Amino acid sequence: MRFNKRITLVKRQGNYYDPEKGENVELPPKKTVVPCNVTSLGIERKKELFGDIDVNILVVRLQRPHNKSIDYVMYNDKKHTIKSRSDYKKGVLYIEN
Repeated sequence: MRFNKRITLVKRQGNYYDPEKGENVELPPKKTVVPCNVTSLGIERKKELFGDIDVNILVVRLQRPHNKSIDYVMYNDKKHTIKSRSDYKKGVLYIEN
């Protein structure tokens, strides 16, 4: 299996109150770029796992398991939500456009 694609795993850092500005300031998100293999999920498997065939689900296989929490994934300069994570292998993510 070739890990020739790159995705960015993004974790939001939160915000804090800045008394000099008089407003809440959001911290920049923590981004981690990792190599991966990206394939689309077939119709039969979409129906079996998610019960819907009209969604565009991509399977992202990482080289190493990523056990930290992730808020969203950036792939091809687009924001993708994490639909599911494999419990058996932590290195597999199911993401949706």
